[in-house]
Amino acid sequence: MREQLRSVGRLAALAVCALCLGCSGGLEGFEPPRSNSQRLPPAQLEGVIFEGYSGESREFYVTAVKATVDLVARVAALERVSFRFAEGDRGQIEVAAPLGKLELDADDFELSGGVVGSAQAGERFSTASLRYLAASRELVSTTPVELQRTNLVLRADGMTLGLDARRLRLVGQVQARVVPR
Repeated sequence: MREQLRSVGRLAALAVCALCLGCSGGLEGFEPPRSNSQRLPPAQLEGVIFEGYSGESREFYVTAVKATVDLVARVAALERVSFRFAEGDRGQIEVAAPLGKLELDADDFELSGGVVGSAQAGERFSTASLRYLAASRELVSTTPVELQRTNLVLRADGMTLGLDARRLRLVGQVQARVVPR
């Protein structure tokens, strides 16, 4: 998936570059100028959609109301952003936040400003910030997190959610409260 996301990032950067420069085709292998005197201005986009594929299956889907793409730093600053991971028959994992930063080369992202997410039917979580580590396919929060299941509310100092094994690890002090149905 890392290569597919890297390809998506490269394609998005190239598409933005093509739009900014008014070029058509011939941009394969294009590297933006690195010197400050020739620095490209960030691209401002609205209604942004990124997709990541593995073979014929879509694994990764990102939407944002606005994006500022820095082609030199290879970072997209996103506003009102949502990331969705297609997890086959296990269901979809979705996280959303007011702000996000997508590292186009590393395939990592960070969400902030109040993150909400869902991992399974009836399971929701919230935290101040969340980071996705593409190399390990993990969602990691080092800020307090609240997880709500059908009749259980869990609070912890942080969490790690492994997408491959669908394993949730709560870290720090963990509190559980049973909620009547």
